[in-house]
Amino acid sequence: ATNGKGTVSSSPSAASYAAGTVVTLTATPASGSAWTGWSGACSGTATTCTLTMNANYSVTANFR
Repeated sequence: ATNGKGTVSSSPSAASYAAGTVVTLTATPASGSAWTGWSGACSGTATTCTLTMNANYSVTANFR
């Protein structure tokens, strides 16, 4: 999910993932917006987050 103006891409990109798949999320703020950080299963202010898919995760990318 996103909060504010920006986008999140995932690599690899898929509708669902097999258990053990490593997924990297990358947040990109829209023009004029600032990146403030992740919440949920990701944390911190790096624009990337890496998750190993072994559960259903909820992640929010926060922009202002």
